[in-house]
Amino acid sequence: MSEALFSTNWYRVADLRPRLRGHIRIHRHAYRGEIWYVVEDRVAGKYHRFNPASYKVISLMDGQRDMNQVWARLTAELGEDTPDQEEVIRLLGQLHGADLIQCDVTPDVAELFERRGKQERKKLLNRYLNPMSLRFPLLDPDRLLDWANRWPHPYKGGWGMLIWLAVVLPAAFLAPMHWPDLTENFSEQLLAMDNLLLMAVVFPLLKGLHEMGHGLAAKSRGGEVHEMGIMLLVFFPIPYVEASSSSAFVKKTERMLVGAAGMLTELFVAALAFYLWVMLEPGLARSLAYNTLILASVSTVLFNGNPLLRYDGYYIFADWVEIPNLGSRSTQYWRYLAEHHLFAVPESEPPPATAGERRWFLAYAPLAFAYRMSVLFGIALFVAQQYFIIGVLLALWGMFASIGIPLFKMARALFTEPRFAARGMRIRKVLGGAALGLYLLLFVLPMPYHTHAEGVLRLPEQAILRAEAAGFVSRILARPGAPLHPGTAVLESNDPDLAADLGVQLARLGEVRARYDAAWGVKPAEAARLEEAMRREQAAVDRLRERMARLTLHAGASGRLLLEHPDDLPGRFLQQGEVVGYVVGSYVPVVRVVVPQEDVDQIRLETRDVVVKLPQNLAATWPARLLREVPAAGHELPSAALGQSGGGDIVLDPGDKEGTKTLQSVFEFELALEQAAPARFLGSRVHVRFEHPATPLGTRAWRGVRRLFLSRFHV
Repeated sequence: MSEALFSTNWYRVADLRPRLRGHIRIHRHAYRGEIWYVVEDRVAGKYHRFNPASYKVISLMDGQRDMNQVWARLTAELGEDTPDQEEVIRLLGQLHGADLIQCDVTPDVAELFERRGKQERKKLLNRYLNPMSLRFPLLDPDRLLDWANRWPHPYKGGWGMLIWLAVVLPAAFLAPMHWPDLTENFSEQLLAMDNLLLMAVVFPLLKGLHEMGHGLAAKSRGGEVHEMGIMLLVFFPIPYVEASSSSAFVKKTERMLVGAAGMLTELFVAALAFYLWVMLEPGLARSLAYNTLILASVSTVLFNGNPLLRYDGYYIFADWVEIPNLGSRSTQYWRYLAEHHLFAVPESEPPPATAGERRWFLAYAPLAFAYRMSVLFGIALFVAQQYFIIGVLLALWGMFASIGIPLFKMARALFTEPRFAARGMRIRKVLGGAALGLYLLLFVLPMPYHTHAEGVLRLPEQAILRAEAAGFVSRILARPGAPLHPGTAVLESNDPDLAADLGVQLARLGEVRARYDAAWGVKPAEAARLEEAMRREQAAVDRLRERMARLTLHAGASGRLLLEHPDDLPGRFLQQGEVVGYVVGSYVPVVRVVVPQEDVDQIRLETRDVVVKLPQNLAATWPARLLREVPAAGHELPSAALGQSGGGDIVLDPGDKEGTKTLQSVFEFELALEQAAPARFLGSRVHVRFEHPATPLGTRAWRGVRRLFLSRFHV
């Protein structure tokens, strides 16, 4: 055998007689077509995975053989595939560090206490430094779940799953029909003080059922559940159970079922709550049903169902792709890449993984971090809209736990661990270069900067045909597309009430004139009074005739006639001021743009160029220029197409039935397009981009945070 098989440190372990501790169980699993052995520590509730070569060494550790005998047995059975002694020593160190083996030597009590202290500190950090979930264990629920598992439940399959489908699927089809009512005034409803009290009652009960689902699914497959307690999820107390015993299940479908059991339970409860919400009248019972529905569906999708957070979806996804400990192994792989490629540490070795697993590691760690931060800050922003201080503290807490502590640990390791000592100069250069590069990228390097907004395509007022008086359209006098000139009659309307009023007024005028003629020359004083009355009646007639004249709509500009649905116009009642059509040709279309309050200063002060994309061809852009702006903020949109109900981005006031009243203050700008811009699709939504001077990313981020605090929180 080659000398490379031997180690100068072998004498330190040669006489040891290691054996697995009594509470250790080993399970044979298949991952991605390869055999692995999962070692279950039933006391610590931890699971460790070893490849077949490592398992071969572990299987020979029976407490009777010393390591020399183990080594001799390995060389006899494996031949050229025998692992070298250094690998065996490292394996012993891993098993010892995980507290999986014991030897016939006196233990180092100080080392045991130190290791125990490290484990407790790590557990405390994991338990209390995550503001998304703080855990406090209380009791052992195993006997309770044993009793509950005697009764029928859906996780045993059969009729239970059929009942689940019969309840959940109809609710999933009906929910989109009631979506506007479900989301109306959502944040105000959810964070109102009286509703928070209802949530404080509903949430723990709902999550208790969720956790019972995990426990029952684990028990039905032979697992054990020995920890139950309270977890603070964004400051709400909810129960939890530790069902990690499912990690020992051989079939991945069984492990996935345990991970999904809580969500399946919540969706079942959400479906029942939805039916109650639809049937009940407004009141306390309907509010309870609404809270149950929202909590059992939104929290399940946003938290439990997403594989980028360490909740149910993560474990389901890890079992599906057959990569145990996906999150921690992804972090370890990125740490190895940094040590090997950035700091050039020679002792750095890649964590064991296949090529397929490494591809998952590259993608998962950054995506999980980005999503975790977005959820954290999204929740903090949502809460801060009603309770500012709590939202800010939640954001700071999350930054400290997710960014501050990992950076501190990394810095301490780089400057204190011996393996980095020889690379101190390179480490300082890399860190200094990274800091300088980050500073240049954020605060020195100019980056393209623009603001996106939406507007509606309109013609100027002179080219818009508006009904000058209310009435029913009787006939169209000009064909669509026909050339028009100022004063050309377009359509004619009639108002029976107005015609009747005119007839009555003419009769009154005739009566007064007849009385005036009779008094003229006979009764001068009465004739003078009647003459004044006759002038008043004549003025009333003139006003009615003017209104009658306005029933005929005339063009105010030259061009071609463009009517909206001309075939539907005859017989239709038009309100005064209602848009009927347009005169296209002489005037260039304008765009009325609405921007939120936080963007208005940037558009006013630093706009260098404006481009517009029209709906008929989103690939083409048209230059535009700023004509005017409304100097004061408002809450009224120029068109319902800009609001969320019309497909736009502007958040609307839930109490407005017209779909034009905004929830936040907005500013309106008017843009002029060039003469060649097409004037079709008038009234449709267009996309506008305001170009600003190139600005570093850090400066823009700081401005964005300031605008956010000023516009949303007024601080």
